[in-house]
Amino acid sequence: MTEAAVTRQDSAAAPSSMERLRAYLSALPDSAKQLLSAEIAKAKARGEEVPGGDLIVAALGLAAAPAAPAKAPGKTAPADEAPREDAAPRLLFRPLDPFLIDERLETKVRGRIMRASLPAIWTFLKRDLQPDASAALEQVCRKAEVDGDEIPVAAAIADFLPKFSTAAYAALEVASSGELERKRLNVRLGDERVREDLADVLAVLNDSTVIAAVVAKAPNSIKNLADEGLANARSMLDPLAASRPGLLPFSLALMQARLVHRAQLVRLAVSAADSDEPSKISANPYRAAVELVIADIERATQRVSRAIKEGRGDRAAAGIKEFHDSVRSLRTDMSLTGDGPWQRRIAKLRADLAALLSAEIEGVPGEVRRLLRPRQRSDQPMQPITEEVVAEVEARLDLLNTCRSHASEIALNEMTTRVFSEIQGYLDPTLTQLMENIRSAPDVDRALKISQIEAAVRFSARIFGASYAQLLQKAADVAINSSKASGR
Repeated sequence: MTEAAVTRQDSAAAPSSMERLRAYLSALPDSAKQLLSAEIAKAKARGEEVPGGDLIVAALGLAAAPAAPAKAPGKTAPADEAPREDAAPRLLFRPLDPFLIDERLETKVRGRIMRASLPAIWTFLKRDLQPDASAALEQVCRKAEVDGDEIPVAAAIADFLPKFSTAAYAALEVASSGELERKRLNVRLGDERVREDLADVLAVLNDSTVIAAVVAKAPNSIKNLADEGLANARSMLDPLAASRPGLLPFSLALMQARLVHRAQLVRLAVSAADSDEPSKISANPYRAAVELVIADIERATQRVSRAIKEGRGDRAAAGIKEFHDSVRSLRTDMSLTGDGPWQRRIAKLRADLAALLSAEIEGVPGEVRRLLRPRQRSDQPMQPITEEVVAEVEARLDLLNTCRSHASEIALNEMTTRVFSEIQGYLDPTLTQLMENIRSAPDVDRALKISQIEAAVRFSARIFGASYAQLLQKAADVAINSSKASGR
């Protein structure tokens, strides 16, 4: 059996995307399954379309959770309708939503809180800091969900928050007194990053009104943060930077959410420092703007990695574009020469992304050759190239094209040019040879050669363009049909 056949058999034996999804969903904890099913049911009740929702619920092995009808304030829910277990932390931590991220950054950035930190903080709070007050808050929140009335929740949280803050700040102060105490708190929280996020959680919960009020008058969508728009943003943020610089990163994060081009937030730091030199910017409270933009660049890198593992080429392309645009904007607005901390972080992120993408596209020419090379003579028929194998190579060719378009900021110019030229030089003559060989191909070879021609045409659409691929398709149709007429 040839290497191409082995490759196709291995691909066919690999689990499909649906099988991988079922395996992933079945491995989730029961609480996560129930939560996911309930959220899908709620979305349907609101009239929102959930792509693949029924398939997900079926894969979870649960019956679709019935959507709860809207409850008027003061109306009691049926006795069999249980409130969610996470009602208290969900309502308590609701002001944190604009600052939550799913990724774990290499270094802590103020204004960005890991979503995974919240369950650990609530557990620490309920178990160690304020068990009685936490239990009382849970009762209020559960009752509010059943009654459909959140008015009592606001009063309960206002009463609970000072107790939480006092105990948490005391724990953080003890942890700052020595290495041993810091490690003990890390163990109780489960992770050092959770301890770092706890300080941000306290800052937002205690001053959410102040943080939001700073940018309340800013436009909801800012296309270009320059000139008058930049001056207006400075006029909103400067008083907070002068009086309470510890809260500035959070207001900057809210401002960044209103920017069409998020990396333009750096312009606030450059304007405040009156310089594009990193050394001068880092001495200004607005340095948090640079940290937030670099955090976005790191998150884009992680999203590309995750998308490639999941086989989501569209998300990988979006992440690459975001990385490219953010780095280019950063390099345009401030000087990144020298060897400062920010320059080293960006250089490392570029190297990490380049290594990740190189591993994905370096082997594409060999994959194309293995699929399209003529088979050795044999009396045994071979299976044609499967749709899954062709689609996988097409996805990697799309990734190659995306990398070529944004290679300047990923340090992949030389490699992408070489790989693209290698594929380009192989496809055209190989397709011509395949169309010549199909005219005299024996029956055992015919299905394979036709699938090779069709695959080569589809690959050509990615390399030479759709118009040229259409011409190749017409020539391929003529070759295939003429071989049928002459041989039979």
